[in-house]
Amino acid sequence: MKEGNFLVGSRHASEIRWLFQAGLLVFTITVAIGILNGFHFITLPRQVLLTHVHAGTLGWITLGVIAICLWLFGEESAAPGNSQAVRALSLLAAIGIPIYVLAFLSGNLLARAIFGFPVLIAIVGVLIWLIGRLGRVTMTVPRLAVLAAITTLVVGSTIGVLVQLELASKNAFLPEGAIGGHVTAQVVGYLVLIGMAISEWRLKNTPGLTWPGIVQVGLLFLGGILITIGALLNIQALLGAFIPAELIAVIIYCVRLGPQLRRVNWLAPTSERHFGLVVPYLVINLILLVWLITGVVTKVYARFELIPIWLVFAFDHTMFIGVMSNSLFGLIQQASRARQPFWPWAEQVVFWGMNGGMIGFVLTLAADQRGLEKLFTPIMGGSILIGIITYTVRLQRLRSAAPALTAAPA
Repeated sequence: MKEGNFLVGSRHASEIRWLFQAGLLVFTITVAIGILNGFHFITLPRQVLLTHVHAGTLGWITLGVIAICLWLFGEESAAPGNSQAVRALSLLAAIGIPIYVLAFLSGNLLARAIFGFPVLIAIVGVLIWLIGRLGRVTMTVPRLAVLAAITTLVVGSTIGVLVQLELASKNAFLPEGAIGGHVTAQVVGYLVLIGMAISEWRLKNTPGLTWPGIVQVGLLFLGGILITIGALLNIQALLGAFIPAELIAVIIYCVRLGPQLRRVNWLAPTSERHFGLVVPYLVINLILLVWLITGVVTKVYARFELIPIWLVFAFDHTMFIGVMSNSLFGLIQQASRARQPFWPWAEQVVFWGMNGGMIGFVLTLAADQRGLEKLFTPIMGGSILIGIITYTVRLQRLRSAAPALTAAPA
């Protein structure tokens, strides 16, 4: 994969920049709350912690994923009407998701129920747009994975919006495991597929579909659906059936992408190393998930409170920071890097500080050395804030030149 600026001609370049910039802006909320929580100066209320989670998963990650959909599936041959639909969906997402995050911060259940619907409409609209593009693009493994991921995202988001409606109406109409179904769909089915899609897109660049790739994506999609239904309806057998599907898929993934990792220059300030790190982080994340699910199925963790806190944080942070933040920072670095980039030194700070801080943070929890948490939290959070400032300025500078984004071959 060649490093460089891919802003050269796409019809959807403006929308991609909006989405990335909106995601970076909302990510500051996640980071600020995370740093404050890491120092333990005060006990943060539940609505603030929920804001931390949703500002990260929706504001940062899903806005970025919608940009990826436009980048990966967009072509200059798009019809004008199609382009107008893309603009409307992008604006709805870029405005609706931050408002939804603020609704969580308010703690108002009615506001959360109301403002969840525009977000769901935007996500469903993206899926419809992707389906409409199938006849106009060459289907590849990354594109197949993105399509499967967004389908799972629609399922998880629908459950999430219904949960908010249930809470606001104080009328229980969902199964008891609704929140579990929502979480597993979003984290396991959706983000694992997206992480694998991005790393393969930017590292392997295999033209067309291959049978190993189809099997890999199919098993991941099936595993995500199984664990979602199992958590939603409390069917232990489905939780257990998820494990072999995920393990086989991750083995295929490692075999397919392993050779690319040997070519990554880990010291060079390129985006390639961000994508390279996604591979081991995904493997670690799935190992932790299998460990957690095995504990639930075997009744080792009969209640959520019995799951070790370090295991929960390790699982969350390897996915949200290790997989998705590396993926998105790598893509934004590619999309915004000019001949004379703003703060070129920031790429080293973001890569080493974010990843080193996250690993240190998780290890201190695993070793029950909570005092060191106050050291690694600002390293991780401060490095991410530097990345947010750097890439926001770079994306803004591109606006005056009105460049466009060309999707590299998938």
